[in-house]
Amino acid sequence: MSDAEQKFAGYRTGQVLYAMNAKVEAKRTTLPSHYTEDELMDDMLAAHKFGRNDQERELLKRISGIGTSRTRGAIIANHIDRGLLVREKKGKKHQIRITEFGQHLLAQLPPVLKSVSVTALWEVALMEVASGSKPPELLKQKISEMVKKLVLDAFTGQTKPIK
Repeated sequence: MSDAEQKFAGYRTGQVLYAMNAKVEAKRTTLPSHYTEDELMDDMLAAHKFGRNDQERELLKRISGIGTSRTRGAIIANHIDRGLLVREKKGKKHQIRITEFGQHLLAQLPPVLKSVSVTALWEVALMEVASGSKPPELLKQKISEMVKKLVLDAFTGQTKPIK
């Protein structure tokens, strides 16, 4: 039995508990600092940290993050060129910040298009086609199905998961 399990072993779901004491502390929180370009590229490489469960984290480790060492910088530059991100000089470093337009666009996208795990699944599919273990036609079919579902969902307002 783990330490946490031992600590809470005497408690049961639905049990009423009474507090012995409580206090209020006045404190201030600070926002996390914005990414630098290097930090963002490091997190793209270590995308497994953002998986929602062990299976997603393992998948993201298997593909070694999002993008390749040659494309990560280009992805960020592309987002800057399109006005989704902006570089701001803070001291000796340049921070990357999302623009108001980028925030608006991000809010409009369905969750599946923002999922690091879905990105990983597409990376695996591309690797399978590249290795010859899956035919390109199958990938085209899956892409077509996903696009059709996204368009249909956009018109009907549904947001069911894509399989």
